[in-house]
Amino acid sequence: RVKYRLTCRTKDVKLAKVIDLGRLREELDHVRNLRFGNSELHYLRGTNEYQERMFREPYLEFLWNFRLPKYHLEERGGDLVLEFAGPWAEAIYWEVPALAIVNELYYEAEMSPLTNFERDLVYAEGQRRLAEKLATFRTRPEMSFVDFGTRRRFSRTWQRYVVKVFMEELGSQFRGTSNVEISKDFDTEPRGTDAHERAMVLGGLARARGF
Repeated sequence: RVKYRLTCRTKDVKLAKVIDLGRLREELDHVRNLRFGNSELHYLRGTNEYQERMFREPYLEFLWNFRLPKYHLEERGGDLVLEFAGPWAEAIYWEVPALAIVNELYYEAEMSPLTNFERDLVYAEGQRRLAEKLATFRTRPEMSFVDFGTRRRFSRTWQRYVVKVFMEELGSQFRGTSNVEISKDFDTEPRGTDAHERAMVLGGLARARGF
């Protein structure tokens, strides 16, 4: 069993003073009620890597019956206290959706006072920075990359836009995204890595036991 919590590394940002906790709780509850459908599992079942299935049947059966464990949410001195506890194989699935929700609600709150024109300027600045990145990659055709931006994204809509631009503008330099939903919708192969968390936890356990 494990327990972990959200940590805002920018100390002067008090998330609970920006994000509406009622709205956050509503979004977290919505995620807890989500279930994998036949179409999603069918997609995962047909995903291959190096001529082998990426996801084996016991894992897909686990996903079919999976439900996220409960969470703990409160405000403490302006800070957001968001904790998850349970079996490691279940509780860890909170990491990406929880961070993505917190990020999107934070930026949504920051954008809400702006006029429509001011919001347009924000997106225009995002497109300008995206154009700079595209120009950099075009000068380095030997470089390729994968999108791992889901948990730190500005919004779900913006991530989908950026991935689509990369696909259209960079061709094979853009190797895909770790966001499986976007991969499914854009007909690409999801890509990821072996999460460093496992090595960190096993290293910590080994150290605690004197190895």
